[in-house]
Amino acid sequence: MMTRKPARVILLKDARQKLNPEPAPRWNPFKALYRMRRILMMACLAVLAVIHFEKLPYSYLVVPASNKVIDYAITGAVAPRTEPIEGRFVTCAGAQRINCVVDGDTFWYRAVKYRISDINTPEIGRPACERERQLGLQAQVALLDALNGSGLVMERRERRDVDQYGRKLRVVLQDGRSVGDDMIARGIAHRWEGQKQNWCG
Repeated sequence: MMTRKPARVILLKDARQKLNPEPAPRWNPFKALYRMRRILMMACLAVLAVIHFEKLPYSYLVVPASNKVIDYAITGAVAPRTEPIEGRFVTCAGAQRINCVVDGDTFWYRAVKYRISDINTPEIGRPACERERQLGLQAQVALLDALNGSGLVMERRERRDVDQYGRKLRVVLQDGRSVGDDMIARGIAHRWEGQKQNWCG
C-alpha cells in the first residue's frame, strides 16, 4: 500500500530547490559541432570545390566572346574588367622592378607582376634548346615593343585574379586587339590551354 508524503515535506523540498537550484548544464562543444554537422559538411565541400576549380585550366573556367567573357564561376554574365597601361617599359634587370618585361608573357607594371593569361611563350631562363631561347628573346622584344605603344589596356578574363605564383592574370589589348594574337601569328607564342608547347620540334 502506497503512502503519500505529507504536504509539509513537499513544500520543504520545493523551497530547497528554489534556494539551491540545480546548476545549468555546461556547454559541450562536441554536441554543438554535432548539431552543426550539415553546415560544416557543406562548408568543407565548398572549400574543396574552390580548390578544385582553382587548378583547372583557363579554358574550363571562362569562355572568350568578343574580348569579353562569360564567367560561370562568379555571375554567369559578361564581366569585362579593364585597366589602362601607361608608362615606359624596359627589360627587367636587377632586384628593383617597376615597369619592365621579364619574357614574352610576363611583365611588371607599377611594381606588380603580371602574367598574360591568353598565351604562353618560349622560355628564356631555362629553355629546352637553343631554338626555344631564340624564340623566347624574340617574344620578349615583341612584348616590350607592344607595351611601349599606345592605346593599351589590360583585361581580366579569368575567375582567378592571380596564379599560383602570385602573378596577376590579364590579357593585354592594343586598340581592342589582343597583343597575344599578334605574337601567335608571328610564331613566337601559342594559345594557352593549360599546357606548354614543345618549341624544339
